[in-house]
Amino acid sequence: MKYRTLSLCLLTAIMSLTACVPVDFTNASVQKYADLQGVQKHSYQGMAIWDNYLVSLQNTGWATIYRMQNGGLQMLRQFPLASQMPENHANVAFFGIERYHKNDQFPLLYVSQCSKQRHNGMKDVCFVERISLTEAPRLVQTIVLDDPNGLFGYALQWMIDSKRKLLIGYGNTVENMGKGNRWRTIVFPLPRLSDGPVVHLHPRNALDNYCIQDLDPRFPSNHIGQGACIKGDQMFIPVGVGTEAQPSILYVWNLQKKRLDNIIDFQKQVPHEFEDCEPYRRSLIMQTNGGGVVRIKPHHGKNNKR
Repeated sequence: MKYRTLSLCLLTAIMSLTACVPVDFTNASVQKYADLQGVQKHSYQGMAIWDNYLVSLQNTGWATIYRMQNGGLQMLRQFPLASQMPENHANVAFFGIERYHKNDQFPLLYVSQCSKQRHNGMKDVCFVERISLTEAPRLVQTIVLDDPNGLFGYALQWMIDSKRKLLIGYGNTVENMGKGNRWRTIVFPLPRLSDGPVVHLHPRNALDNYCIQDLDPRFPSNHIGQGACIKGDQMFIPVGVGTEAQPSILYVWNLQKKRLDNIIDFQKQVPHEFEDCEPYRRSLIMQTNGGGVVRIKPHHGKNNKR
């Protein structure tokens, strides 16, 4: 029994260390995963994955739930979010760490408004929704950044670092192609559902707040920003619209070391507009406009072994 316990502890330690090893997408292969079956005339935007379920969002807050199986997508349900409205661009989506009810199939879904238009006088809103495969969605919390000094332009999007229980805001300070624009990251403890139906965040309470260009000038100030996702210590930032002028590029920002770990040009493999992304089985699933969903699989180098 002693040796069995020791072996289990060693296995747990090895798995923990393996989970912390960053995935290197240099020389990665890109495969078409599946087409999307969304609502017509609404662009694809945010995306989130839980277990083998993929939630695809579209502009104004339309949602489609798919089952990921046999290297493709099976559509299960399509519906408007509780936050569906013209001023909801639904640019980024994340599953959180809490469930509204312990028996819910999915954790709470966090949706970034990411629009120039205000919602009830508020800007930079994160909608927190309870969704399921059978029942109507419910808006259970609204998170808003009080930004009196104008730290962000119009495209603040929210991500969740589940490992550290953090809510991370990322976006432009002016506008994507604006003069003097930079890209800011701001970090807060992830609000709990018990904090109430409306949660106001203030920069003075931020755990961290910086512009990427102040720390690594290789990250361009002007580009067409898209979604983003977090895995381990890294934030994956897809940019561009799949054109020669604004190519499809993936930037990998190290949140702990505060530097770029990688810059990868995927324009030849994905001549479509990148949207949102999510880690899945040591690869990266990317939702696009025009190219469906693609899977970016790392080259089997020394840092990419299971």
